[in-house]
Amino acid sequence: MVRSAMIAALVAAFVSTVSAQTSTECQPLNETCSPDPALSTTHTWNLSSSSQLDTTAWSITNGVMNYTEDALGFTINKKMDSPTIRSNFYIFWGRMEYHVRAAPGHGVISSVVLESDDLDEVDWEWVGSEGMHVQSNWFGKGQTIANTGVTHNLTSNATLDFHNYTTWWDSDKLEWWYDGTLLRTVTYEDATNSSGTWYPQTPVTIRMGIWPGGDPSQPEGRIIWAGGEIDYNAGPYTMYVSQILAQDFSTGKEYNYTNHSGDWQSIAIVPGNSTIEKELNKVHLSTAQKWDRMSEGSRIAIIVVASAVVGTGAIVFLFCCIRQRRIGKREWNIQNNKWVEERTEMMNMQAEWRQKGYVEMK
Repeated sequence: MVRSAMIAALVAAFVSTVSAQTSTECQPLNETCSPDPALSTTHTWNLSSSSQLDTTAWSITNGVMNYTEDALGFTINKKMDSPTIRSNFYIFWGRMEYHVRAAPGHGVISSVVLESDDLDEVDWEWVGSEGMHVQSNWFGKGQTIANTGVTHNLTSNATLDFHNYTTWWDSDKLEWWYDGTLLRTVTYEDATNSSGTWYPQTPVTIRMGIWPGGDPSQPEGRIIWAGGEIDYNAGPYTMYVSQILAQDFSTGKEYNYTNHSGDWQSIAIVPGNSTIEKELNKVHLSTAQKWDRMSEGSRIAIIVVASAVVGTGAIVFLFCCIRQRRIGKREWNIQNNKWVEERTEMMNMQAEWRQKGYVEMK
């Protein structure tokens, strides 16, 4: 009984803390940081139709990706593999949809995380040995708050099929949705206690990947939470993501921390056009459309160059034809003269044979 209680306590502790282990390049609660590039639009990435990750919007931060016809794969092949990607843009309030098939296996954790520079965090996590469940979690400023992690029952196995996991995040509430069904809501007031407000409220990036929470080197509580030790010999283990939708509720070029409070009211939206948005929304013009958009001078220059090329080609072709014709005529004359000589010689021989009494053979 005592050991069971200890194990339960360890699991509860790690459910609340396992995701709050990340770091940040610049901590705006303590220092002045560069502005965060905004998404400032809505965009969908259909990873099932792409052979490579869109590097305009995404970076591989660890490991390598597994590209398939159906989805982008995150695979554990060997000890401590943890392939991960993160967005090159930030969202300041928004809606995020992830079409995910979680990886199976004891000790295997698939995850999708929203994380800010000051370590606000909103999570989806799947324990590979618990296909009929998904976990939701959140953190404020990297701090561990009791009972922020919740396990939800699913209608079908998360490791066998793709499902739509959606996060809705605004200044009033956080929502986790599963295939159109609301699983959980956390309000701004829910995240406030006597020590302050811990509601996630600063611009976030999107991060996703897979990691071996059950590696033998991990603490006991984490291994238990991850469903036990991972068996690397039974792998590989792969999490698949077929589609990502990101909708930024704010519009601007960048998001800037104006002080060290970490409150959403302190975030300044820098006016201007988002660099990421411009890259994502570039229009791929047809040849006809490109021609229509050219200046008259450019068109004339192209016509002149094209005419010169065509004219030169015609001259070369004509020269080759004339030369080939001359060569052919000369060869024909040679063959014809040879035939005439042979025919004349034969006629002379036949005349000579007739004079000597031979009959021409026909």
